Amino acid sequence: MDKAQIREKLFTHTVTEKLYLQNTDGPPSDFFENFDSYLNEDADRVYRYTFEKILKSAEERQKERAAFIEGSQLLLLKHARFSYTPLHVHDFIEMNYVYSGNIDIIIDGTEISLKEGDFCILDTGVCHRILDTGENDILINFLMRKEYFSTHMLSRLASNSIITQFAVNALSKTQKHDRYLLFNTTNSEFLIDAIEGMLVNYYEPSSYSKDVTDAYMIILFSELLKAFQQKQSSEHRKADHSYIGDILLFIEKNYQDCSLQQIADTFKFNPSYLSRFIKSQTGKSYVALVQELRLNNACILLKNTDTPIESISEQIGYQNVTFFYQKFKQAHDMTPHEYRMSSN
Repeated sequence: MDKAQIREKLFTHTVTEKLYLQNTDGPPSDFFENFDSYLNEDADRVYRYTFEKILKSAEERQKERAAFIEGSQLLLLKHARFSYTPLHVHDFIEMNYVYSGNIDIIIDGTEISLKEGDFCILDTGVCHRILDTGENDILINFLMRKEYFSTHMLSRLASNSIITQFAVNALSKTQKHDRYLLFNTTNSEFLIDAIEGMLVNYYEPSSYSKDVTDAYMIILFSELLKAFQQKQSSEHRKADHSYIGDILLFIEKNYQDCSLQQIADTFKFNPSYLSRFIKSQTGKSYVALVQELRLNNACILLKNTDTPIESISEQIGYQNVTFFYQKFKQAHDMTPHEYRMSSN
């Protein structure tokens, strides 16, 4: 199955969609009745969706992919057009992507409109429902166990980059406050390719499809982080404020030899104020950020190259190799040579 066939498959009516079109009251289905429910403050019934029950249902309905789906921490499902979705909460992270058309969602009593290219990430326990959808409204649902979202995605993304670390932390704080996140990625062909690549591997799985899907998910979240950073930077510029992400990106590009004074001159800050600003926004001093970048890149070079340690020290900005050894051992409790040997 290629990507053109994926597009065709997404727009082809499924059995469920055909039933809804034939019966405006909906097909005879007790799907959500399988879940526990409660009455909210407005006396509306709210269903508690669980990952385990949805996974079991997917295994039963998609027998040709049952072996691939079994025990999975990630499910990809196309939302059934023309269907009724009741108010519900769930014990997993849900990410909705509008592949085509427009989607209206009620989240905690507020109606939110999503257009083609938009993403919405919902935390666990958020009460919501998808409103009526039409022929051209294609919504892809990514259902993730919480540990998959945090361990597979965010921790791997934030491992080596201070700008990505900052974006991940900012996103986490936003999600804890609002309990959902919205992203606009209109016209991102790179991201559409990743999603269609995931769907190819999901609909026709092979022995390596799970690894490929994880790789695509890293690409997807990287693109979402980039969109988040660009939005934050644009909003700060409109308000004539400096965005810490721009400063961190400058440090990341010039960590080998940049100074606090150089950064202050570039962004028109007083050096003392800049030092306090970096600390207040990241929780780390300028010196600590630069050292973290240098040592992270040293680890990459030690793991993946045969470059002499003295040359690595110079490449990352330490002219004194003894000082590099000292800082590396403080951070990793072993020497650079021991780290290289353990990695091999």
